Amino acid sequence: MYAPAPELPSRSATERDFFKSRSYLGNHYGLELTDFRSLPYPYNVLMAERELHCKLRVKDKYRHLTITAQENGEVCLTIAETFDEDFCLYYIPVMPIYQLWQNEAHVPCAELLTAVCAYLYAGAGISYYRDEDTYMYSNYEVMEDWINDDWNDGEEDEYALEKADLENAKLQGDFMQAKMMEPRFRQSLDCLITHFNAVSEFEKDCLAVAHTCLQLGKDFPDANLFQHASLQDYEVEDYQDNYVGMQEYISFIGSVNDHLSERLKSMVNDDFNERARYQEPETITCFNRVQSAYTDELAYEQRAFGLIDDLCTLLYRKP
Repeated sequence: MYAPAPELPSRSATERDFFKSRSYLGNHYGLELTDFRSLPYPYNVLMAERELHCKLRVKDKYRHLTITAQENGEVCLTIAETFDEDFCLYYIPVMPIYQLWQNEAHVPCAELLTAVCAYLYAGAGISYYRDEDTYMYSNYEVMEDWINDDWNDGEEDEYALEKADLENAKLQGDFMQAKMMEPRFRQSLDCLITHFNAVSEFEKDCLAVAHTCLQLGKDFPDANLFQHASLQDYEVEDYQDNYVGMQEYISFIGSVNDHLSERLKSMVNDDFNERARYQEPETITCFNRVQSAYTDELAYEQRAFGLIDDLCTLLYRKP
């Protein structure tokens, strides 16, 4: 049981607006809803809202229902939909693919994976750590300053290792970026797949990732990973100060298993721990009018994240 608040909105207007908006919402999602309007006010609104919370639950999605008052005073239901998963980093290492390029036997795999990365870079819009205006580029710059400062502390062996890792990240990263921008890798993934002969388990996994990428591009020819990024209405200064942007936790990087990567991991974790929230794919639907039938607007992003997971898993265990 809930006690009514000391002051309640006007019953007639609130009930009218709420149940009208609820009807729009139910039709949008194809829900069968109970008629609670005969119950006492505001208990009828409470029960109707509780039922919506239960029926809006769906696997792999988080739907946040709110009742809001619009500028004209009318009550309206709003749904914010995003993914039901914990925050994690999506960092794609390119140096393992560079190493595949150096072994003639693995060049066909390198070509496939380079084409997948080319799509994620040019099509999905994922930032690259060698581009100067990116979050990762600035991190690598800071690490270079730290490494040079450490030289004065006399740790010669550690300095030499990290300095070598940094140079490799630059040179191999530039090599991979140039490969990714070649037309044959940006536009001919289907041709590479057709002529690829998968024998080993690693080769079969490379082919599976390439097929996933090709189908994603065909199903969503004009989509990118940041088209539904949340927090878009915030001022730029506030966003940079308080939120982890998608371009910051989704990025290409050099490596994940050298001396430099441990330093990078610590830097990123320390930085993100200071932020209040993180940006993520999100759709917001306001039911102040009739909406078309529900379509999963975040389907592209969900499949793209799955592709990144599969690609990273593959690169972490490359031969």
